[in-house]
Amino acid sequence: MAILSFAVVLLLLAVTEVAGQQEGGGSTYVHAAEAPLIRAHPITTPIEVDGELGEDVWAEAVPATGFTQREPVEGAPVSEPTEVRILYDEEALYIGALLRDSALPSTRLGRRDADFDDSDLFVVELDSYHDHRTGFGFSVNPSGVRGDRVLSGGGGGFGDDQDESWDPVWTVETTVDEDGWVAEMRIPFSQLRFGSAEVQTWGIQLERVIARTQEEAQFAFTPLLERGGVHRFGHLDGLQQIGERDPLEILPYASLRADYRFVPRDPDVDFTNPYRSGSDFTPGLGADIKYRVTSNFTVDATLNPDFGQVEVDPAVVNLSAFETRFDERRPFFVEGAEILRFGGPGGDLLYSRRIGDAPGLDAPDNAVYADVPDQTTIVGAGKVTGRTSSGWSIGVMEAVTAREHADFVMADEATGDAVVEPLANYMAARVRRDLRQGASHFGAIATAVNRSLGSTRLRERYRGAAYTGGVDFAHDWADRTWSIDGGFTASHIQGGPEVITAAQRSSARYYHRPDADYLELDPDATSLSGYTASLSLDKRAGAVTGGIGFDAVSAGYEINDLGFQTDADRISLSTDLGYEQTVPGSVFQSWEINSGPDLTFNFGGDLIEADIGIFARGEFVNFWEAELRFSRFGGTLNDRLTRGGPLSREPVGYSFGFGVETDPRRSYSLSPEIDVDWSPAAGWSTSFETEVEWRPLENLNIEVQPEVSFGRSEAQYVASFDDPFAEETFGRRYFFAALEQTEIALSTRVDVTFTPGLTLELYAQPLLASGEYATPKQLRAPRTFDFLEFGHDLGSFALVDGRYSIDPDGAGPAPAFDLPDRDFNLRSLRGNAVLRWEYRPGSTLFLVWQQSRSDELDVFSPGLGADDIGRFDFGRDARDLLSLRPDNIFMIKATYWLNP
Repeated sequence: MAILSFAVVLLLLAVTEVAGQQEGGGSTYVHAAEAPLIRAHPITTPIEVDGELGEDVWAEAVPATGFTQREPVEGAPVSEPTEVRILYDEEALYIGALLRDSALPSTRLGRRDADFDDSDLFVVELDSYHDHRTGFGFSVNPSGVRGDRVLSGGGGGFGDDQDESWDPVWTVETTVDEDGWVAEMRIPFSQLRFGSAEVQTWGIQLERVIARTQEEAQFAFTPLLERGGVHRFGHLDGLQQIGERDPLEILPYASLRADYRFVPRDPDVDFTNPYRSGSDFTPGLGADIKYRVTSNFTVDATLNPDFGQVEVDPAVVNLSAFETRFDERRPFFVEGAEILRFGGPGGDLLYSRRIGDAPGLDAPDNAVYADVPDQTTIVGAGKVTGRTSSGWSIGVMEAVTAREHADFVMADEATGDAVVEPLANYMAARVRRDLRQGASHFGAIATAVNRSLGSTRLRERYRGAAYTGGVDFAHDWADRTWSIDGGFTASHIQGGPEVITAAQRSSARYYHRPDADYLELDPDATSLSGYTASLSLDKRAGAVTGGIGFDAVSAGYEINDLGFQTDADRISLSTDLGYEQTVPGSVFQSWEINSGPDLTFNFGGDLIEADIGIFARGEFVNFWEAELRFSRFGGTLNDRLTRGGPLSREPVGYSFGFGVETDPRRSYSLSPEIDVDWSPAAGWSTSFETEVEWRPLENLNIEVQPEVSFGRSEAQYVASFDDPFAEETFGRRYFFAALEQTEIALSTRVDVTFTPGLTLELYAQPLLASGEYATPKQLRAPRTFDFLEFGHDLGSFALVDGRYSIDPDGAGPAPAFDLPDRDFNLRSLRGNAVLRWEYRPGSTLFLVWQQSRSDELDVFSPGLGADDIGRFDFGRDARDLLSLRPDNIFMIKATYWLNP
């Protein structure tokens, strides 16, 4: 049946290649055979970037005027007169845009890279390599708010694959009058990457957004149902003898951090913490260095890098067997990350937050006080990135982290120190070759982690080495309507028997599952290897789109030393079939619908996931949007529920979701969304969230995002114990409990923009959560979702002083078990305030305040009765949250950009 559904999807995709281009299938516009051309005019006299375009030389450049709407009237000329001229000298590119408007332009102030749906915008995107695949984007609104991004994977033209973390040094000025507005840009060639030819042609896209009509117009027009991006750009001609000056950039920094934290005192000793006073100060000095070896190769290095985060991570409640993934915000790792990106199943090969993470070990358990570093010191890091004239892209990154020690003191005041993190080296290298003007490519990646493990303590916790290597390819044809891509990656880790056994027993694979006859736990192994493979066929343009994909991740695949991975032992087949209508009607501006089944097996052939869903989205003629989601899941086996035990059954369930977004042109907008999951056997959950955005002033933006979720899971894992008399479950008892959980969070952001270079950002996230567990129960038998209730189906139980005493067979020979009552309440408040001032191009002053306060209560916590723990009480928990003692961090940091 599954194979038949995949075949049907493939057949439908094939027969719609022509039909999707006919009338009634959406767009009827055809891409022009010749890309539009604009010529850059050379200048020898200086230009003052003032937003006026007053110099006579601007009149000598031939303007680009032929802009075409993508939305709301596809294929129509831009509704307001638009002219763009381009000049250049040996140092920089100058873009002047005359953007006429019969009404006052829509605008607002915000920080760099702010995303405004209610502001006009002018965008320049440059394919300076002219590889039809990568590029650099620059944007500005009438108030002078800048945006910049790196385009990769063919992204561009309001598309995906855009990295906004890139912050080049460039200038722009704007003016607004009764006739419209003017934007004048200066983009130094030193901020771009391009070939070494004396005479060059680049790809270019120019775009204009008129917010009041939600109009998007392009210089190089791409119909909505065709694949847009860098390969559809126009041409920028006339560039000669550019970019030979100022190859060196230095960005030194100085910082001072003050930590004010509550330091608890151990009541069993008569001395205070010798390592923490409650007021600790940390200075910092360092520099980032960038050297352009050639116009298309750059070396980045850091001296004593500052990898502190300006923004805090959100608080989460995680009851799963997997770690929580957080976004990377440190500039060195974020900037240029796209060149090291490698797609494929099994997780990300490069999760840079592994570098400089908190040490993995602690001081000895019997230490009274300890000084354990919050983060591992990064000794240094560097990158080499670039592209050759023959189409090879190359990126290499390396970082070294220091061996970390924790000083500690014992109850008798004897002191010592313990190694808590080994000296380590991290490396990632990526190569890629583009062919057929970016329509095809192949590439490879390799990563390595090597640690210096001298002591038994380190060898029992850390792997000595971890390596990955992979290859990938992609091929587009039929004007990039069709695409096939795939890849293969292998992993290999080395270490002592303790760490390799832990890897085999990890939640990603569970080698010790008693009924997995295709897996074998080897307690003496000193290495573990695995692989992933993927292949997919997709139709990505036209009214009808879709695809078929195959992924496999072997049980031994492990990349968490430098990557991020949650699952292994998986074989997945996925399909998708969609239809999109882009011709406006009386109700919808556009709409789309997608559906398809997904199947996942383990390598033992067990069906683990079987999902089929439908997704529909529509944009109304009043620019509201709505989406609807429905899916059926389950009816399969589950090899993760028992966390290393036998297979269980995954009951059938249903998921429903509905969301609305109001008109983005207004000074306020709402985005409510509700999701409901329901299974007659496994339980239910409901979540509701909405984003409320209010813009009362041009320079003030307020976002409030309340989130409420609650539900009941009938089988939350609690624990497991060996018992030779539990023969049906392979000599081990697996305990679960029904869990009722409630969570309320309120994320609030307030952005105040004084000027485009001076902003104040405020963020706060209070979180209240509770979890109330029912009486533990035992899995009855493998491959079921049936449970035995103690005191009813077997044995007895007693709850005394927050602990369950369980006797599974009364007077029988089975041993008794002791389990804690796991009820909990969590209260957390995290927030920060960041003042950013770009006091000169590329140079920034930061003033930062971070505060956090949190408390987790269980049945053993003083002050509350056992009946109160696990019960959600908004008034009590909110009141107690505000009374918690806060930790405060204050930081000042200044950078100064040098381009000698």
